[in-house]
Amino acid sequence: MVISHETFRLNWAMRLGYIVLIFTGTLFLGHERLHAQDRPRAHHVTVPMSVEGNAPIITLSFRRPDGSIRSARFLFDSGGGAIILAEGLAKDIALQPKGAVFSNEGVQYQEVDLPTVLLGEMSLDLQTSKAFVHLGASSFIHNRVNVDGMLPGKALEHSQIVLAYPQHRLSVGEAGSLPHRGEKLPCPYVASSGHPQVEVEIDGIEYGFLLDTGTQITLMREDMLKRWAKQHTDWPRSIGAAGPANEGADPDNDFLLRIPRLQFGSFALNHVAVAARSNETYSATMYETPAAIVGALGGNVLSQFRVEIDYPEQLCFFEHSGKEQASDFDTVGLVLDTNEGGQLVVRAVSSTASAVTRQNIQPGDIILQISGSGDGPYTLTKAVQALSGVVGERKHLRILRRGEPMSATVVVSRIL
Repeated sequence: MVISHETFRLNWAMRLGYIVLIFTGTLFLGHERLHAQDRPRAHHVTVPMSVEGNAPIITLSFRRPDGSIRSARFLFDSGGGAIILAEGLAKDIALQPKGAVFSNEGVQYQEVDLPTVLLGEMSLDLQTSKAFVHLGASSFIHNRVNVDGMLPGKALEHSQIVLAYPQHRLSVGEAGSLPHRGEKLPCPYVASSGHPQVEVEIDGIEYGFLLDTGTQITLMREDMLKRWAKQHTDWPRSIGAAGPANEGADPDNDFLLRIPRLQFGSFALNHVAVAARSNETYSATMYETPAAIVGALGGNVLSQFRVEIDYPEQLCFFEHSGKEQASDFDTVGLVLDTNEGGQLVVRAVSSTASAVTRQNIQPGDIILQISGSGDGPYTLTKAVQALSGVVGERKHLRILRRGEPMSATVVVSRIL
């Protein structure tokens, strides 16, 4: 069985907190201190941030019952609504789930009271967002990157957040504790959701977008992308969410379009890749934002900037790194997902993949090994990196087809 992890993420990382808030009301979380009370209070902190598949990964610290510290990798998702922890982490720090177990898209969750969390030397007050344990998996987004949890922007809506993507640093501060840098833009949000909105101009018209650090590529409604593709036949397009678009998405919404110019504030970015999502994903009822949105401004854009989200002031500040984004779709063009065993499964082959790749790979093939990339299992991020390269480069795979192991050669091409 192949699991659609983009649908999975949308339901538990974005909608889950909003839905549960509606039905269960406001929860006041109890906390216990990781350090002695006489430790000076930190008003802001800056820590290393790993950028993996354009997504920001940070390390949070929890205290185990025996007093030792458990470090955990969390994806910071400004498009998320609830704090989600892998069951392995919850058990390791002896969290006690409470209430009934409930299911969403075949995955089970249970509510939990979250203890005090440390980011570097700073205690984080996360009580504005509910916390849930994802049951039955030690790493619940094993298909993209190996992390222990998801930290949504809503959990830090009383703070300033700075994601310095080029420097791989993240800063969190109390309101007014961090100096602003860069161009100021409105980023309003509704308190119940915490989803910041930014205005983006495409093809001469402004649209509302979710500012979403949790997705590695910019996303938009399928109907809009296909309308533009029909109007602008010279805009590059492809079918098959390969490369950076490979987030385990719905196979019916794998249309990609490269937009020649995308602008927000004074920043005009050229040749931005955008992936389609179902119209319902960005319908008027999916996200609670101040105004309607048509998509999400994702990591392929945000990773070029120092991005500050000042939640208390409902403002964002952007400072461009000055570097143009490298070719992001020079890849063999395989659309991948993971099965229940964590193996890489070829779901489809891009319409613009090379003839060699389309001849040698079939949907349903399981990738056991990618030459030069060590043994599996591979996360989607690792696999995408391993299958990208210079146009014309040949990659050698070990695959499993209908239970039979075999070798296959694929070729890197510019798929978008």
